Amino acid sequence: MPLLPMNMRTFFCFVVIALGCIDAPAKSRRIGNYDFHLSRSGHKVALIIRNAPFESSKHSHGYNENIGPLVDGRKAYGAESIPRTQIKSIVLYFDGRPIKVSRWLYSDCYNPNLESEYVKLRLARNRQTVFVTMDGADGAGAYTVVWVLKRNGRHSRFFKPAF
Repeated sequence: MPLLPMNMRTFFCFVVIALGCIDAPAKSRRIGNYDFHLSRSGHKVALIIRNAPFESSKHSHGYNENIGPLVDGRKAYGAESIPRTQIKSIVLYFDGRPIKVSRWLYSDCYNPNLESEYVKLRLARNRQTVFVTMDGADGAGAYTVVWVLKRNGRHSRFFKPAF
Protein backbone atom coordinates (compact mmCIF):
# COMPACT_ATOMS: atom_id res chain seq x y z
CA MET A 1 0.00 0.00 0.00
CA PRO A 2 1.52 3.35 -0.98
CA LEU A 3 2.19 5.90 1.72
CA LEU A 4 0.17 9.10 1.74
CA PRO A 5 2.08 12.31 0.99
CA MET A 6 3.23 14.09 4.13
CA ASN A 7 0.62 16.85 3.94
CA MET A 8 -2.17 14.28 3.46
CA ARG A 9 -0.99 12.24 6.49
CA THR A 10 -0.84 15.41 8.56
CA PHE A 11 -4.34 16.37 7.45
CA PHE A 12 -5.67 12.88 8.24
CA CYS A 13 -4.13 12.98 11.75
CA PHE A 14 -5.61 16.41 12.34
CA VAL A 15 -9.09 15.20 11.33
CA VAL A 16 -8.90 12.15 13.62
CA ILE A 17 -7.78 14.28 16.57
CA ALA A 18 -10.38 16.96 15.87
CA LEU A 19 -13.22 14.45 15.67
CA GLY A 20 -12.20 12.99 18.99
CA CYS A 21 -12.39 16.41 20.65
CA ILE A 22 -15.60 17.79 19.19
CA ASP A 23 -17.64 17.62 22.39
CA ALA A 24 -14.76 18.12 24.83
CA PRO A 25 -15.30 21.84 25.54
CA ALA A 26 -18.78 21.14 26.90
CA LYS A 27 -17.59 18.68 29.57
CA SER A 28 -15.76 19.26 32.81
CA ARG A 29 -12.27 17.99 32.09
CA ARG A 30 -11.07 18.17 35.66
CA ILE A 31 -12.29 15.87 38.41
CA GLY A 32 -12.34 17.53 41.81
CA ASN A 33 -13.69 20.68 43.42
CA TYR A 34 -15.18 23.61 41.54
CA ASP A 35 -15.60 26.82 43.57
CA PHE A 36 -18.12 29.53 42.74
CA HIS A 37 -18.47 32.82 44.60
CA LEU A 38 -20.98 35.66 44.71
CA SER A 39 -20.91 38.92 46.67
CA ARG A 40 -23.95 41.21 46.56
CA SER A 41 -25.45 43.77 48.93
CA GLY A 42 -23.11 42.84 51.78
CA HIS A 43 -23.77 39.10 51.45
CA LYS A 44 -21.21 36.50 50.43
CA VAL A 45 -22.07 33.15 48.95
CA ALA A 46 -19.62 30.33 48.25
CA LEU A 47 -20.64 27.15 46.48
CA ILE A 48 -18.33 24.16 46.15
CA ILE A 49 -19.35 21.37 43.77
CA ARG A 50 -17.25 18.20 43.80
CA ASN A 51 -17.47 15.80 40.89
CA ALA A 52 -16.02 12.33 40.46
CA PRO A 53 -15.92 9.54 37.90
CA PHE A 54 -19.12 7.48 37.84
CA GLU A 55 -18.51 4.08 39.42
CA SER A 56 -20.77 1.81 37.39
CA SER A 57 -20.27 -1.23 39.64
CA LYS A 58 -21.80 0.61 42.62
CA HIS A 59 -25.07 1.43 40.84
CA SER A 60 -27.90 -0.30 39.03
CA HIS A 61 -28.75 1.05 35.59
CA GLY A 62 -31.50 0.49 33.13
CA TYR A 63 -33.82 2.16 30.69
CA ASN A 64 -37.50 3.05 30.80
CA GLU A 65 -39.30 3.90 27.54
CA ASN A 66 -41.24 6.75 29.19
CA ILE A 67 -38.44 8.16 31.35
CA GLY A 68 -35.19 7.31 29.57
CA PRO A 69 -31.95 6.18 31.23
CA LEU A 70 -32.21 5.16 34.89
CA VAL A 71 -29.57 4.93 37.61
CA ASP A 72 -30.60 3.40 40.92
CA GLY A 73 -34.24 3.55 39.79
CA ARG A 74 -34.24 7.33 39.15
CA LYS A 75 -34.13 9.29 35.92
CA ALA A 76 -30.48 9.88 35.06
CA TYR A 77 -30.26 13.47 33.84
CA GLY A 78 -27.40 13.95 31.40
CA ALA A 79 -26.89 10.26 30.67
CA GLU A 80 -27.62 8.80 27.27
CA SER A 81 -26.27 5.47 28.51
CA ILE A 82 -23.90 4.88 31.45
CA PRO A 83 -22.71 8.24 32.84
CA ARG A 84 -19.04 9.21 32.84
CA THR A 85 -19.08 11.61 35.80
CA GLN A 86 -21.35 12.48 38.70
CA ILE A 87 -21.73 15.17 41.33
CA LYS A 88 -20.43 13.80 44.63
CA SER A 89 -21.25 16.76 46.86
CA ILE A 90 -22.45 20.33 46.99
CA VAL A 91 -21.48 22.59 49.88
CA LEU A 92 -23.04 26.03 50.32
CA TYR A 93 -21.70 28.78 52.54
CA PHE A 94 -23.97 31.76 53.10
CA ASP A 95 -22.16 34.66 54.80
CA GLY A 96 -19.60 32.13 56.04
CA ARG A 97 -22.19 29.80 57.55
CA PRO A 98 -22.40 26.28 56.07
CA ILE A 99 -25.88 25.31 54.82
CA LYS A 100 -26.55 21.60 54.23
CA VAL A 101 -27.52 20.61 50.68
CA SER A 102 -29.27 17.23 50.57
CA ARG A 103 -27.90 14.60 48.22
CA TRP A 104 -31.31 14.05 46.55
CA LEU A 105 -30.98 17.52 44.96
CA TYR A 106 -27.98 16.48 42.83
CA SER A 107 -27.49 12.71 42.94
CA ASP A 108 -29.30 12.19 39.62
CA CYS A 109 -27.43 14.95 37.74
CA TYR A 110 -24.77 13.23 35.64
CA ASN A 111 -22.02 14.49 33.32
CA PRO A 112 -22.18 18.00 34.79
CA ASN A 113 -20.52 20.93 33.06
CA LEU A 114 -18.78 22.70 35.92
CA GLU A 115 -16.73 25.35 34.16
CA SER A 116 -17.73 28.91 35.06
CA GLU A 117 -19.55 29.54 31.78
CA TYR A 118 -22.00 26.70 32.63
CA VAL A 119 -22.68 27.47 36.31
CA LYS A 120 -24.26 30.77 37.36
CA LEU A 121 -25.18 32.07 40.81
CA ARG A 122 -27.76 34.77 41.45
CA LEU A 123 -28.93 36.19 44.76
CA ALA A 124 -32.69 36.72 45.06
CA ARG A 125 -34.14 40.12 45.97
CA ASN A 126 -34.95 38.83 49.46
CA ARG A 127 -31.21 38.14 49.98
CA GLN A 128 -32.16 34.80 51.56
CA THR A 129 -32.13 32.64 48.43
CA VAL A 130 -29.43 31.76 45.92
CA PHE A 131 -30.39 30.52 42.46
CA VAL A 132 -27.75 28.23 40.97
CA THR A 133 -28.14 27.36 37.30
CA MET A 134 -26.03 24.57 35.79
CA ASP A 135 -26.00 23.24 32.25
CA GLY A 136 -25.27 19.54 32.21
CA ALA A 137 -24.08 17.08 29.56
CA ASP A 138 -24.44 17.82 25.87
CA GLY A 139 -26.26 16.52 22.81
CA ALA A 140 -29.42 14.49 23.38
CA GLY A 141 -28.69 14.21 27.12
CA ALA A 142 -28.32 17.96 27.70
CA TYR A 143 -30.20 19.47 30.62
CA THR A 144 -30.35 22.62 32.71
CA VAL A 145 -31.00 22.39 36.43
CA VAL A 146 -31.84 25.32 38.68
CA TRP A 147 -31.23 24.77 42.37
CA VAL A 148 -33.10 27.12 44.68
CA LEU A 149 -30.88 27.16 47.77
CA LYS A 150 -32.33 28.97 50.77
CA ARG A 151 -30.56 30.26 53.82
CA ASN A 152 -33.05 28.34 56.02
CA GLY A 153 -32.08 25.02 54.34
CA ARG A 154 -35.41 24.44 52.56
CA HIS A 155 -33.97 23.89 49.11
CA SER A 156 -35.65 22.84 45.89
CA ARG A 157 -34.79 22.42 42.24
CA PHE A 158 -36.34 22.32 38.81
CA PHE A 159 -35.22 21.36 35.35
CA LYS A 160 -35.54 23.54 32.29
CA PRO A 161 -35.47 22.19 28.73
CA ALA A 162 -31.95 22.48 27.37
CA PHE A 163 -33.18 23.25 23.85
